[in-house]
Amino acid sequence: MAEVKLKKKVTLRKKQEQADFTFDGKLKIKLIWKAKAISGDMDLCLFFKKKDGSVGGVFSNLYRGKKSDLGSLDTFPYILHMGDEAGDEGGDVTEEMEQINVASLEEIDEAYACIVNYTAATEELDVTYSQANARIEIQSDSGDYLEVLADSPEEGPVYCVCSIKNNGGTYALKNESQVMDLSRAFEDIPGFALICN
Repeated sequence: MAEVKLKKKVTLRKKQEQADFTFDGKLKIKLIWKAKAISGDMDLCLFFKKKDGSVGGVFSNLYRGKKSDLGSLDTFPYILHMGDEAGDEGGDVTEEMEQINVASLEEIDEAYACIVNYTAATEELDVTYSQANARIEIQSDSGDYLEVLADSPEEGPVYCVCSIKNNGGTYALKNESQVMDLSRAFEDIPGFALICN
């Protein structure tokens, strides 16, 4: 029997730092945060630009009331949001998680993993992510385990945490670490306009 070893977890701590990874049909993108450490409803979204220049995204179906916004693993975009379940409002500080599964990024040129604080965005509240111990973890079926911390002290309802660039079968995960307001996210993130009025 062949010896199997897990690859060491890599944490991208600095803005613009990047690491390459591969996968063959199974990629998990997770947002993990301390539920009681930040006010508001945190949502994981994956927006993208296809190789043909068109844009799209996979996000909670609670934004537009369309189940198709969760995506699909069997048809394009081959990305599936696992759902947005509201956490328990009482008790101790626990970790919450949202997850997006990816079967293929072959047609996608670049994707952006973002956190949207829905409450802060709709009620125009000033929030930071530094107290939430938030992070995005990416695990591939090739054994890659990458992490980008979402701990910026800047204020804003949208946090573009990291991007994934398709380099023809190898993918580059880059720490973007950009906190922004809705208008900047609308202008800068391909596909973000899908969740805006």
